[in-house]
Amino acid sequence: MITIATAECFTHGILAREIHALAQDYEDDFASNYWGLVNKVQKDCLKDAILDDKCSIFDLKELSVTCGLFIPTLDAVKSILKINNPVPPLDLIKGIKVYDDIGDIEMSILMAEAAKEISSSYVGIGTTAGIGYGGIAIVDDDVIISTSSDVSADLIKANSHNLYLRQKSGIEKTLKILIYYLNGNFDRIKSLNNVNIIFK
Repeated sequence: MITIATAECFTHGILAREIHALAQDYEDDFASNYWGLVNKVQKDCLKDAILDDKCSIFDLKELSVTCGLFIPTLDAVKSILKINNPVPPLDLIKGIKVYDDIGDIEMSILMAEAAKEISSSYVGIGTTAGIGYGGIAIVDDDVIISTSSDVSADLIKANSHNLYLRQKSGIEKTLKILIYYLNGNFDRIKSLNNVNIIFK
């Protein structure tokens, strides 16, 4: 069983809900809204495993979501995630942290590591986005995978449509990377835009 904890900002806790639905194999109205995407990614991994022996095939029912946290504010980062020295934000909007792309990547890694640690989970996922493409991180004891969405938006200007498109892109990209990661298919992860993989 692989346990996962999320600490999410711009993805609004949706990743935790979607991963939980996949892990529980829910159907119909309670099923994952991203099942089509996940199914395609699983087929990519199956193809690579059969044709090139590049990866294994992971059974999504072997996942368990330990917790899914929506953490938009700097105070919650400190009090709930126990991050004593968060990345200093460029701005605060009602306590909500606002970073640029570099700050978002750094903060998403800290959030992922904190979610993993406080929940004693195998995998931690962190997301945060202010001005730009945002930051996404997936971490375990051995690797840090960091990336961004493929859509730029500005939380300060608060254009609802742009923020929605960035969120959707971030959710889709995180789920793709997570499924490739679970299948051990790092070649597919490396083929995506703006991905950095650090082996600890």
